[in-house]
Amino acid sequence: MRETRDVTVLVVDDDPDVTTYLGTILEDAGMRVMTAHDGAAALERLAERVPDLISLDLVMPGKSGIRLLHELRKHPAWARIPVIVVTGHARDEIVKRDLASVLADSSISGPSLYLEKPVTPQKYLDAVCQATGAAPSADPAAPGPASELRTELESLLRNADEATLAAALAALKAGTKRS
Repeated sequence: MRETRDVTVLVVDDDPDVTTYLGTILEDAGMRVMTAHDGAAALERLAERVPDLISLDLVMPGKSGIRLLHELRKHPAWARIPVIVVTGHARDEIVKRDLASVLADSSISGPSLYLEKPVTPQKYLDAVCQATGAAPSADPAAPGPASELRTELESLLRNADEATLAAALAALKAGTKRS
């Protein structure tokens, strides 16, 4: 089995809160994380570095996850990257139809797994570890350096005034945009 520190995951979702949530789960487990907020940005990130796995939302503005999956499967260097779909639209008829049309070409394989939002940290981490062959780590909510920092931050935020909370949110958003 691989070590989680040897795994890089590209998390693609148009909701910055979701990319932060999923990315934090993976980082807490020791994985490297790249993020993109649409299919076009994901292609740019893939040109920079080929990840071990792509965590993909299907419904996004611009280049959708379905369209990105189609492009991935046609590119020789990216066709074998495992894909986990994390979506809140797994049961939508239009999404099912669009995905079926992309996968109709027998040379294009589908995603490794579908997870429906909201997804628990342990279920998400287990799926990523299974798809990448990484050794699953302990429960991502278990005490450790990241969870200790999270606990301290939660305590500070509970006691913060509105201006401090607004400044903290702005700082978090600015950090997410740099990913």
